[in-house]
This record gives sequence, structure tokens and C-alpha cells, in this order.
Amino acid sequence: MKAITLPAYQGNIIRALRSLEIQEKELPVLNSDEVLIEIAAAPVNPSDLAFIQGGYNIRKALPAIPGFEGTGKVIQTGSSTEAKNINGKRVSFFSQSERGGSWSTHIPVKACDCVAIGNELPDEQAACFSVNPFTAYAMVELAGEHGSKAIIQNAAAGQVGKFINVLAERASIQVINIVRKEEHVDMLKTAGNKFVLWNQEEDFLQKLKELASSLYARITFDAVGGEQSGQMLGAMPDNSMLYLYGALSGRTLSEIPATDVIFSRKSIQGFNMNEWKDKLDSNSFQDISTQLQELFSEGTLKTEIQGSFPLAEYEKALMQYIRGMSAGKVLLLPQK
Repeated sequence: MKAITLPAYQGNIIRALRSLEIQEKELPVLNSDEVLIEIAAAPVNPSDLAFIQGGYNIRKALPAIPGFEGTGKVIQTGSSTEAKNINGKRVSFFSQSERGGSWSTHIPVKACDCVAIGNELPDEQAACFSVNPFTAYAMVELAGEHGSKAIIQNAAAGQVGKFINVLAERASIQVINIVRKEEHVDMLKTAGNKFVLWNQEEDFLQKLKELASSLYARITFDAVGGEQSGQMLGAMPDNSMLYLYGALSGRTLSEIPATDVIFSRKSIQGFNMNEWKDKLDSNSFQDISTQLQELFSEGTLKTEIQGSFPLAEYEKALMQYIRGMSAGKVLLLPQK
């Protein structure tokens, strides 16, 4: 097999990128609960960039193969029944195991970390299926459980943000979208989203507070961190909850209104998609997977893809993604 290999963690993203190299490796010997996947496509995600910089919560023994997500065909299985049940099937997967990474031609993955994919879902959509759609689904579900009539979200021009808008509309929940670029305002409004705020516009905080109050937004999903966490929490009504699920700012949380936490019963909690998934039984997860695949098949949901590259052109792929993440995912195609 061939794999992109990281020899050392580098805090500077350009140095990290330049340290990568493609190496020949032996195919792994599978554990009983694993399957071997011949990878058709794997995306570049923000978590992958954080990983090669050593700034992600997962650190593998070096040298390591980056990439947590992808799609492909199961070509070999371990001895367990769960593994054998998906032999020969197309799957989408998410794995943070030391045993491999998705930026390679093959990867060993635990069978429980695979999602069987129907033939109607093309590789480019299946490659990005295991994380963002389920994250958006779970968060809209959380909003419903909290009884919130509206959601506040930042990084709204990103893929999770777009999915949340679609799924929230189906659940009759309003969404207040916060974006960091002025051009994203028109982009989201053209797509039919009514409430879009640029975080640099005049009276941003006042507008956010007025919308949060009038729409009764008691839940917010924060992918950024930094001072925006405190700004969003401060704009929300009493008994509100902020869920932190990303740290795109690379900064610690700040501007948290202490009096709101003490007297207005506002709180902050982390959201981890894998923990949410672990609480579901297999039938419930399969039902959600089927629902989401149907939404992709009918075109209601779609991951934006800005480019695809052979494994050998990984430098071009990563640079394109670094320069414009909001333009869509960049895929590596290991079999090309």
C-alpha cells in the first residue's frame, strides 16, 4: 500500500505540509473486529490540518498516516461476525486509530466505525458522510430536546452550518447564522436563509441579541471559540446553552459573561459526535444513516466539493483547501 506519512508534528502548517511524504508500506494484518478498506476517496478536514500540526486532541505515534475519514470497499475482514457482515460492501468510515489513516490506498478500520453506503451515493459524497451530516443531525435534535425555537450558529458558511440550516428548516426551527466574511451573507441569503449576520458589521452584537430574544434562541452551536463564545452566550436569553464543537479560532474561550452564568442560568458544554453516536443503539444509528442517505440521494443535502486530486498531488490538494476552506471539501483519490 501507499500512504502519505507524517514524520513529526509541526506547529507551522506550511512546514507540516512540506514534511509529508508518500511511502510504501506493508498491508496490515487485521484484528478480529477490523476490516481492510481499499480507499476510493478521502477528504481534507480542519481536524486533519490540526492533527499534522500537533494541535488536535488525537496524537498518534510517529511516523503516522493522517486522515480520519473516507470511503471505499471492504476487501478483507477479520473473524468477527460484525466484520464479516460488511465484506465486499461500500462503506463510509471515521477512524482515529493508531493503525492507519485515510490519506492512503488502504486502511484497517473497526467494523463498528463503518457505515454501509448504498450505490446511489457517489464516492465524493460518501467520503464526507461519516462526520458532518451526523453532527448536524445530532445538533438539530439537541435543539428540539431543549425546546429551542431557534438556533444560533457561527461558521455558518461551512458544511456543518449548511446542513444545520436544511435540517432545522425540516424541523421548523429558525437559524440565526453568523459568518466571518461579508460575501457569505449574500451567499447564505441567496440559498434561502433569512437570518444572516456578519460578525464585523455595525451593531453586530445588538442585532444578535435582538434576534435571539425575538426568536427565542436558547441554544447555540459554536465552532470557533475565542471571544465569539462569550458574545453569543451574552446575547442569548435566560436558561440558554452554548455547545462548543470546534475551535477554529485556535484561542481559548473568552468574554464569558460571569453574571449571566450565575444569575441567568446560562451554561457551556462540549459536543463530541462520537460520544453522541456511542449512546445510540445500532438500530437507531442505522435509521438515522438511512434518513441521511435518502436526503443526499434526493439532493436535499449535498457536500460541496471544490476539487479532487490523486494521492501524489497531496501538496496541491492541501494548499487549495488551506486557501479557501469555505469553498468546499478537497478530496484525495488514492486509487488514481
